[in-house]
Amino acid sequence: MDAALPARVEEIEPGTVHRRPRRSRHVRLRPLDSGPLVVYDPRTVVTPDAVGTDREVELSAVVPSVESCPADERGIEPGPDGETVTLTGVAVGFETDGTEGLLDVGAGTIRFDTAAVDRRLAVGDRLCLADPVVHVTGMSPAGQSMEGYLAQLDGADPAARREAAMHLGHRASERAVDRLVARFRDEGEADVRRAVVTALGRLAVTARRPDERPDPRIRSTLEAATGDESGTVRDAADEWLDRVAAYWFP
Repeated sequence: MDAALPARVEEIEPGTVHRRPRRSRHVRLRPLDSGPLVVYDPRTVVTPDAVGTDREVELSAVVPSVESCPADERGIEPGPDGETVTLTGVAVGFETDGTEGLLDVGAGTIRFDTAAVDRRLAVGDRLCLADPVVHVTGMSPAGQSMEGYLAQLDGADPAARREAAMHLGHRASERAVDRLVARFRDEGEADVRRAVVTALGRLAVTARRPDERPDPRIRSTLEAATGDESGTVRDAADEWLDRVAAYWFP
């Protein structure tokens, strides 16, 4: 279950977090449409050359409480010092064992643990995560525009096509549907087809307005993917069809 949030890396500073590993670093990020956010970097994944650049960061939140958010709000609201934060968004996925979820906060997605939740959560739930401890667990190369990822989607390197599909699913609007549908139809690599299926499914459940329905080509492509020759592609298509149905057609 991928998480990706575009952000500028502003600073790396030493620090201590009272969890394992005992020693850690603080990293100051500036997500899109948000003030600075201080996160922990227990795996030291943010390298000095990243300071001052825009990156795709993978964040994981340990939360003391998860509350329902009745309004259609998404965002990251750091406190004055950047060390406290409130995350508001819509749940777009859960691990099969139910221990971790994926929250779409508008600019991207953030993983969160569900240990503090005393009720059943489902895709489409609108949630508010108050004062979580946020760790950075991964970082990808400098982000690029949607047009750049669309061009990469048709490149010669399968790994680059898979990366482009992943980022388009996290960051693009339904303007990317045409190209993703065409890529699925023409793609010879199963890993890339699976990434395209995931991107289309994610776009379907992250429409920005309650009355906005997903492009019908998304559902038809997911249905076609259930007959794919690759079992991993079929499984992904089945999973995302279930999520889309639960979100839009309960």
